[in-house]
Amino acid sequence: MILRLQSVISLITCISLIDTTSAGSSAIGIVMTTGDVQVDGARVPGNSAIFPGNLIASGDRSLSLQFSDGTSAVMKPDATITVYREHSVLQKGVMLQTRADKHPMLADGLQISGTAADTIVIVGVRDDSHIEVATQQGESSVTTSSGGLVARVEPGRILSFTITQAPTQGPGQTNGPSPSGTRVGDTKLCGDLQPDFTLTDVETNVKYQVQGTGLEKLVGKSIRVNGTLVAGSPLQVVLVSSVKNLGHPCVQGAGAAPAAIVSRGLIPILILVSVGGTLLGVGLTGGFGGSSPPPVTPSVP
Repeated sequence: MILRLQSVISLITCISLIDTTSAGSSAIGIVMTTGDVQVDGARVPGNSAIFPGNLIASGDRSLSLQFSDGTSAVMKPDATITVYREHSVLQKGVMLQTRADKHPMLADGLQISGTAADTIVIVGVRDDSHIEVATQQGESSVTTSSGGLVARVEPGRILSFTITQAPTQGPGQTNGPSPSGTRVGDTKLCGDLQPDFTLTDVETNVKYQVQGTGLEKLVGKSIRVNGTLVAGSPLQVVLVSSVKNLGHPCVQGAGAAPAAIVSRGLIPILILVSVGGTLLGVGLTGGFGGSSPPPVTPSVP
């Protein structure tokens, strides 16, 4: 009798521990594939539940992820991500994310999210200094961890982002601190100059404040600007060194140029944006096709 009572008490204790663990860490979706998948370094069967903080590696096959909030994703082979309830962190490889407005993706310190409910983004991480972003549907925005806009990516375009340490000024250089911030790199912009002397660059779709002499006569014109990007302003400022009235609309594809200045600790980081990318060039034609994963809601514990 006593032995039976002890067994019942042990069973009740085990059930209580399981319930407590489940309540503290509920599943956020499922990972679907044929065969096994690697989660947190261990092999688990396909169609397994995933939890916040899980590290998922696709190995030599593509994986589908279905999140409990209704969003879904596809990982190409040799991709690695960490999943969370409200976002995912892509560490390596190529991944497609539906409803990026609801479930954004983080990569190399940048956040890629959708500007509309139907946005589908594709992100590729080559290393900790190079990522590529494309939008299959809708428009996506690429922002820094502090919310600063780096670029807007329109459907059908691929933008490459290079993250590097910003150049420092030596004692003999003339491009030292300025009243509106620190001058950290040369840049090129092209767009229509507005009456408030702002310009939306055709490459990044980001608005800049341009400062220089003789700009009044160029208002309303399509101009190409060479100048110095200034950090430390709410609206990024470009100090104009030369400007050209094109006489025709700006054309995309002019090449890489600094688009934003951020900080990693005390180190200023320069983000350069250019058009096109080899990593996503393969990813866009190598298995995603023209449709997104089916928007099903997973059954999770």
